[in-house]
Formats: sequence, C-alpha cells, structure tokens
Amino acid sequence: MPMVQVLAILGVIYLVVVVAGWLLVLLVLRKGPAPDGFIGLMWWGTRIYCRIWHRAKYTGLDNLPRSEQDRPGLIVIANHTGAIDPFLIQNRCKFLIHWMMATDTMLPQLEWFWERIGIIPVDRDGKDSGPVRDAIRMVRQGKCVGIFPEGRITMPPEEIRPFFAGVGFIVKKTQAPVMLAWISGTPVTNDMTEGLTTRSYARVEYVGLMEFSQDEDAEEISEKLRLRLAEVSGWPLNDEVLPPGGW
Repeated sequence: MPMVQVLAILGVIYLVVVVAGWLLVLLVLRKGPAPDGFIGLMWWGTRIYCRIWHRAKYTGLDNLPRSEQDRPGLIVIANHTGAIDPFLIQNRCKFLIHWMMATDTMLPQLEWFWERIGIIPVDRDGKDSGPVRDAIRMVRQGKCVGIFPEGRITMPPEEIRPFFAGVGFIVKKTQAPVMLAWISGTPVTNDMTEGLTTRSYARVEYVGLMEFSQDEDAEEISEKLRLRLAEVSGWPLNDEVLPPGGW
C-alpha cells in the first residue's frame, strides 16, 4: 500500500478517535444537572473540589429526587455557613438549583455566569417583590429554586436565626415540596475568599421533603422549617435577625 494511502487512513483514524473522544466528554458533561456542557463541566469540577479540598460527606441522599422530571417544581432550603454552601448542595443534585442571591454579593464581571446558571438576584432592602415573583414563576415552571432563608452567613456559627417570611410565601403560593438541607463543618468565616480556600470537613444532610397545606400561612411555614432545621442540627435558636450585608 502506498505511503500516501497509509497516512490518509491514519489521519481518518485519528479524526475518528478525536471526535469520539469529544462526544464521550460531552456525553459525560451532559449527565450533570442540566443539558449544558459548561454547567456540566462546572458541576464535575466543583464535585472534585468539594470532595478533595473540603472533604465533603453526604447523608440522606435517598431523599433527593433523581432528576428535575422526577420531582418537578421544588424548593431547596438550607442554613448558610459560607460561600461554599451552594456548591456543596448542588454537587449531589442531578437537577439545577436556581439560587436566590443578594445583588451586593454578585460581581458585575460575572454577570454572564449568573445568567447562565439562572441566579435570581435579590436586593436586601426587601422593597422589590420581583425576586419573589421570579422564584414562584420558576417553581411553577417545574424548576428548582434554592434559598438561604436566614439572609446571610450565620455568625456566630451553629445557631439558627429567623427565616424571612418570604420563604413561606413562596412555598404557600407554589404548594411545592421543600427539600430541607443542613450544612455543617465548613470554614468559620464570612469572607468569600477564606471560605473557598480554607480546608474543611464539610457535611451535608438532605433532611427530606416537607409539604404544607394551603391552610398554613407564610409565617407559620417559615417557622416550621426553621424549627425542623433546629431539631435536626441540635443547634440553638437565636431570635435576633441577622443584620444585612455580607455573604
């Protein structure tokens, strides 16, 4: 066989291997929480990061829906211990969580990223009801919305602060089930950089789904969620509302 034909065949084989490899990579990435290669790459990357750097351990995985289709319209609620929290919770979920996030913590340079993952921006002054309406709309569309109802990182740690009533309002209006999660063992800091770079022994417990009747008002729902989290964690209630600002 002429050398030209041999080189041509080797070239075709090389191209087939490269294309097959890329297709395999895309297939793996799309097995993340969304049919989006970029989000899949982020998901796998943060799973490795949390497992190695924060030595994350999980319990209650059986309580998680297998996919967005398995449990359409869901609200995830958790205590807030640090900047790593959204990654820790998302890492074991095969559905994308659209977090409600304070606008003063969203770097303008990452606006494209916030839009890509469907962040719901929230002003801390509470004067704009738009974010609540957006959250309700997304849940009714079958998506998952994530909320840290204490409003910011809890300091001092290992306390349960008051939940804002808007959480209960979203639950009441959507009649969606709530997946409650408890986070512990993360770096004790409210500084974003320290929270991400300090090693820890992070723990996440997916407590389970909670559902509420239409007869329950928003404040009652918020308080029941708060008391359940206190029961699971064993942490004391602190009825002082956290001041605005910070993570």
